[in-house]
Amino acid sequence: MIKKILLLVYFIILIEVILKFIGYYSNEWLIIKGFYINYEAGFIRRGLFGSILFFLANNTPIEPFKFQLIFEIILIILLVFFIIKEFYLNKLEPYILFGSFMLINVIAYKMFFTLDVLLIVYFLFQLYVINKIKSFNLKIVICNLMSIFMILIHEAYFVFTFFPILYCLNITNLNSVSIKKISLLIPSFFVFLLVGICFNGSNRDINIIINSWNKFGTDHLNSIKELYWVFNSTDEVIMWKIPIFKKHPIYLLGFFLNTCLIFLSMYIYLKKNFRLKSNNIFLFLTCQYIAILLICLIAVDYVRWFWLSNIITLFTLVQVNSSNSFFKSINISIPAKVCALNKYIILFIGLPLGGSWSPTQFIHTMPIKHLFDFGNRILLYFS
Repeated sequence: MIKKILLLVYFIILIEVILKFIGYYSNEWLIIKGFYINYEAGFIRRGLFGSILFFLANNTPIEPFKFQLIFEIILIILLVFFIIKEFYLNKLEPYILFGSFMLINVIAYKMFFTLDVLLIVYFLFQLYVINKIKSFNLKIVICNLMSIFMILIHEAYFVFTFFPILYCLNITNLNSVSIKKISLLIPSFFVFLLVGICFNGSNRDINIIINSWNKFGTDHLNSIKELYWVFNSTDEVIMWKIPIFKKHPIYLLGFFLNTCLIFLSMYIYLKKNFRLKSNNIFLFLTCQYIAILLICLIAVDYVRWFWLSNIITLFTLVQVNSSNSFFKSINISIPAKVCALNKYIILFIGLPLGGSWSPTQFIHTMPIKHLFDFGNRILLYFS
């Protein structure tokens, strides 16, 4: 009976998320501003995709805004397909997708339409290519080239895929052989530092970029103009300087406790669903969460970093051969009752949406809140 009630709760949450999605959906949400950064003002971070799109628009009949809309829809379909396929083939429990730190809740809070979908789909393609290559030297070259390509589209790609790529390369410990393997990824690391530190862009650059798209129409320029925020970050994106954290230091503690709660819930899920790789999961997930915390210190899109890292982590464990190792890890035993309880726990874990964290926000973003929102929707409908 309890399992049936839980399934009903998941079903109602899913319906409510779909209704919320329909409520805010429009073509404007599919205009991803990050896709329009280009090199018209010179080399600038995240400008590769926009430059390719700009070249195609200038030299082919492609209308850039329509092309990007279609491209985004294809990416979303691919992501949904891969999730359904991998969960089905590997008999993974889908309840984790309802967590505040995973896909369904992200969609409900308008945080879905970003470059992240491209990053995830591309990473799956990169994993596939790496796994098909037998020669280690060729594997390293392809790893670097593919990573550099995506780093030039968004530098965060390096942060969230560095440890998964080490896992794919079967890094078992910090001996001389493993250190040599890691050092061979220096080209990717160098490009990551280069674009992240030296080519941030300015108001002048953004004006040139925005004006470069004028020739293709002005219907979607308002969305592209939001690029000003991307390249005019203030101290308020740095966690310890954010006003709400400066005013309420206890909220910082809440943020880190929230992160620990998400980590534990994710670990319990992965431990149960990837038994063959359980010896590697704890340290691997810890590394991924260190990456999340590091980027959260200097970038306020907290919700993005959590769901992006968690899905990449999950797909890595799906794709990596069970014989591979990720350093020497800790094997923590999780009682079956705790694994069963996790299905309920994730319904009561909130998430910092971005720019702040507070007890109110934690409650507001709990997945279970969608159940009450659905109830209010029904009451309003019949009142």
